[in-house]
Amino acid sequence: MATTKHKHYHDDEYDPCCDFETYFGSNKIFKEDLSEDVMKMVYKIWSSGSVKGDTLIDASFGIITFHLFVAADYFKNITLIESSDSTIEATKKWLNKHGDSVEKSHIAAYACSLKKKCTGWKEQEESVRNAIKQILKLDFINENPLGSVVYSQADCLISIGYLEISCKDQISYLKMLKQFSSLLRTGGHLILFIFLNISYYTIGELKFSALKCDEEFVRKSLTDTGFTIKSFDKIKRKVVCPLADWDYLGCVVACKE
Repeated sequence: MATTKHKHYHDDEYDPCCDFETYFGSNKIFKEDLSEDVMKMVYKIWSSGSVKGDTLIDASFGIITFHLFVAADYFKNITLIESSDSTIEATKKWLNKHGDSVEKSHIAAYACSLKKKCTGWKEQEESVRNAIKQILKLDFINENPLGSVVYSQADCLISIGYLEISCKDQISYLKMLKQFSSLLRTGGHLILFIFLNISYYTIGELKFSALKCDEEFVRKSLTDTGFTIKSFDKIKRKVVCPLADWDYLGCVVACKE
């Protein structure tokens, strides 16, 4: 029987809203496995004071942004960079409170609980919206990832799943890491969340390909692109289902030399 070729993140069929609802919606089985685990990890990192500054760049796949509900307490200036036009459009809808944007009140409510703050979820959402200063188109092919845009190098760059979701091979993975490095100041930090050993994920009736990465490859890639790894944690997947096939969620904190 002929095999069906998987779709890719940059294909027109990728639906960021459906992706969000599938994996990060309020009643989805991956809620603890993904959004809550990531929020706990970044809260631990940023609240410790080991990674700090004023400027943060977020280069994550899709319209997740749940980690930014924590980041907004620690960074005054957040820039989102994204290579998918559909994701940029959906993100702008949420920022502008468009009527058909995705619902994130459950994430805001969890942020309140995590940070032990009594402010309501609406205030949490506004805090994130106010912290995000711009969304820039990322050109993952160009040597200058942001084209002619003039920008200051950031204190921290966080990326959740973007490398293995958007890169088709190891060469493009390494190139993207170098581009990430160019966006960071010397001594700045990279926080990288990786779906270790993922090869596909499902949205609706479609399967999308992902670049399979193990811990050894990630470590070597970071070292080869000028980063010093400060920590590498792995969170065992809690829910096993055929929608996607990663086995661990990796969390790396690295410093640009």
